[in-house]
Amino acid sequence: MGVPWIGKSVPSAVDLSHRPIKRWGSVLLEDLEGLHPRLRLLALIEILLPHFAFNRLRTSMYRMAGFRIGRGTMVLGHLECSGQGRIWEKLVVGERCQLTSPLYLDLMDRVTIGDDVAVAHHVKLITTNHQIGPAHHRCGAMQCTPIVIENGVWIGAAAIILPGVTVGAGSVVAAGAVVTKAVEPNTLVGGVPARLIRQLPTESSV
Repeated sequence: MGVPWIGKSVPSAVDLSHRPIKRWGSVLLEDLEGLHPRLRLLALIEILLPHFAFNRLRTSMYRMAGFRIGRGTMVLGHLECSGQGRIWEKLVVGERCQLTSPLYLDLMDRVTIGDDVAVAHHVKLITTNHQIGPAHHRCGAMQCTPIVIENGVWIGAAAIILPGVTVGAGSVVAAGAVVTKAVEPNTLVGGVPARLIRQLPTESSV
């Protein structure tokens, strides 16, 4: 019997070992993309802070972690944040706001909260959606669009704000509402999906 590799190029041992390492390395980096070590460290420290206590300290810790939070704003409990990349740069909170936890922030896209906004507990702000795919796989390509909550808004407990929504200044979102489209300023909306309940007085009309 002849030697099988005579007259042929011998495969490189480096190539054979390098490819799986490179592949597993990229898989590992993809799996760790949502880890956010600074937020994990913050969550560990927060365990020592009781709910509704040490709110100024907690808010300062979120600022130190890179979140842009205005003067006079209070974070009342843990913020559950998810997304890819530098997600702390995608949340901007204005002045004199109150963010009550548990509060879920999907930061795949930007979430902007104006001044004097009150967010009740168990609220979800979701920036991610998916296209409707074919019958064999309905959850299609991912789409991410920002959320804007303008000045003076009050969002009731367990409300859900969906991708691309702007909640107009001075409006109120009732508890349990699912907001799928823009909310006009100075209105009260509620229900699933959220609908106009009534107009609210403006400062000039009070």
